[in-house]
Amino acid sequence: MSKTKLNYLLDAVIGLAFLLSAATGVAFLLMGDGGYQGGRNPGFATSLLGLSRGTWSDLHTWASLVMVAGVMVHLALHWKWIVCVTKKMMPSRSRRIEEQVCEVIA
Repeated sequence: MSKTKLNYLLDAVIGLAFLLSAATGVAFLLMGDGGYQGGRNPGFATSLLGLSRGTWSDLHTWASLVMVAGVMVHLALHWKWIVCVTKKMMPSRSRRIEEQVCEVIA
């Protein structure tokens, strides 16, 4: 698989995980407080779109973990470029670093 296709696939996975995590976060806002309050909380056993609060929580957790893992892999794949650009942006005492060209391989 080419690096371009790998980057595209990885970005798609990160994007989908973000959307799922955001959607489940909004679902939690719509469901209200679900914590146990001695039997006085009518929202304790609420469901949204046929899914229980526990299912929404599991979806939110797993989507967030996939997103974090994807971002970590993304950073690892682009680490050389990140270091090179960071060096170019930092004030340096030598011209050698400024003359370096950051190689971007797609």
